[in-house]
Amino acid sequence: MLKKRKIIITGASKGIGRSIANKFAENKFDIFLISSNKNNLSNAAKEIKKKYGVKVNFCATNLKKEEGCNYAIQKIKTNFNDFDTIIFCAGDTKSGDLLSQPIEDYFDGFALKFFSVVRLTKTLWNNLKKNKGWIVIINGAMAHTPDPNFMVGGSVNAALQNFSKALSKKGTLEGVNVNTINPGMTSTERLISIIKSKAKRENISFAKAKKNALASANLSRFSSPEEVAEVAYFLCQKNIRHLNGTVINLDGGKKSTI
Repeated sequence: MLKKRKIIITGASKGIGRSIANKFAENKFDIFLISSNKNNLSNAAKEIKKKYGVKVNFCATNLKKEEGCNYAIQKIKTNFNDFDTIIFCAGDTKSGDLLSQPIEDYFDGFALKFFSVVRLTKTLWNNLKKNKGWIVIINGAMAHTPDPNFMVGGSVNAALQNFSKALSKKGTLEGVNVNTINPGMTSTERLISIIKSKAKRENISFAKAKKNALASANLSRFSSPEEVAEVAYFLCQKNIRHLNGTVINLDGGKKSTI
């Protein structure tokens, strides 16, 4: 009998993370969801369990904090220790101008999207090594498309992309696949927030800012969270283990310029 696969997903209560959880549950993975919003997590867990009949654990914690990461790790070791896959999807960096944007936005951006990955990976790596597992990091196209109004996100993404590439080299030696997906403009609450900020900066309507964003990237539509989930699932298949250390730009063919 084949061993049941088990996956941990951060940032899993909405958007891309929640779509990834649904995709893996559809394919009979047991799921461990992590996010800061307990109500959203509880609703996601109930929905997934009812729809797909898999086991779903969840942990509401603030991954910006060391104690929040430690709490999640404790829950994983107690309730979900024999996992083989982690999808890192937590991250909510803010846009803004260098001179007016609070320095705290930089600290928050790195704390959640970068340091939570480092903390969880350091502690949980041996589990992945033992199970010949997978890591997929949901990063962002701003890793290599600097923008003066998105310096926090661009800086965090660039650091995370470097970390993930270096980690994949360690994974090559120790049997862990590490890959990165850089979504471009994807239909999430966060994208709406970014476009609203851009509309405010430029004193234009939201509809106009959205139209401009699509035109600037030569796109007819935004990507969907479900498309990201499909790629994440593909990267975690046993029959393509040679795909390691790659960065997939899921941006419609042109890098995001929001």
